[in-house]
Amino acid sequence: MTTPRSLPEAYALLSSGAYRPIAGGTDLMVQITGELGEPPERVLDVWRLEELRGIQVEDDALVVGALSTYTEIRRSALVGEWLPALAQAAGTIGAAQIQNRGTLGGNIVNASPAGDTLPVLLAADASIIVGSARGEREVAAADFWT
Repeated sequence: MTTPRSLPEAYALLSSGAYRPIAGGTDLMVQITGELGEPPERVLDVWRLEELRGIQVEDDALVVGALSTYTEIRRSALVGEWLPALAQAAGTIGAAQIQNRGTLGGNIVNASPAGDTLPVLLAADASIIVGSARGEREVAAADFWT
């Protein structure tokens, strides 16, 4: 397991194609056991990247960081005010252990059929910031999952 010190470093490592990012690990841990196909060759621990944390309002929009846990989302006064359906959905995901470790970013990128936050993001016409070593861009949630 490799732990990058910054988001640019994480992007550079991910661009090699050899790493699979992990934050909360609630989905990836099942893959690591080999129960759902081949486990990842290398794992990149992004849990400590502060750039991916936080819940705030910017430019009249709610911004929820990829590393925001379901517990943080469920308890956030800002989410409750700006997008209460997301707070409600976060409260239905798994038990307390999953809510404390599972992240919105993981729910988005895994595109699981059990992705409880995905319908809320689609209905809210949310945008997702995606990044790589080449830069970042904004993608409509409706265009993210195809």
